[in-house]
Order: sequence, then structure tokens, then C-alpha cells
Amino acid sequence: MKRPQSRTGAAQQLFPLVEQFLGGRLPLRLRAWDGSTAGPDGAPVVVLRSRRALRRLLWQPDELGLAQAYITGELDIDGDLADGLRTVWSAVRARGLRPPQLTVAERARAV
Repeated sequence: MKRPQSRTGAAQQLFPLVEQFLGGRLPLRLRAWDGSTAGPDGAPVVVLRSRRALRRLLWQPDELGLAQAYITGELDIDGDLADGLRTVWSAVRARGLRPPQLTVAERARAV
């Protein structure tokens, strides 16, 4: 997939960091609270509606943090949620992606 980038903003800063910490390319597109986007066209779109979503995911980089961000409306997936999750989990299994192991200092710098 092509990796087009539109508008400079939070998404362009976050996307490469997420890929670096997870150890591989992600089959999703990211849209941040400032309207910026990053990631491949045609991929499921993960929407971070606020900086709080980012903080929540940094402090709890697991299913619990993801679920809390989704339930509070800080994070959403455009389109079919089941399809988006299936795509992401399939990539996680196939590529052996790992959750980030961030230090407190790294988490603080990211927000």
C-alpha cells in the first residue's frame, strides 16, 4: 500500500512513533484531533479525538487502555469496527508486533 501523508500535524508525528514502538508497519490510517492524517489509503481509520486518548494509550498500552479510550469516545474507528479490529489483530499475529515498552520519561515526552 502507498503511504500518502496529508497535512502536517499530530498524526504525522505519531504514526512513525507507533510503528517504531510496535516494531512494524501498521495496516491502518491515523486521524488525529487536529484533523491531520497519516498511513495507507484504503486502510481502516483510527481516530484519536483528543490528546487524552493518546495519554490513555501511553499509560495503558494494552487492550484495557484501548477499550477505555473507545468507550469514553476519545478513540474511534471509521467504518466497521469488527473489520477494523480484524485487520489490526491479523497484522499483529502475522507480523509478531509487540506492545510498546515505554519508560515514564518517554511517555511524558509523547504527551
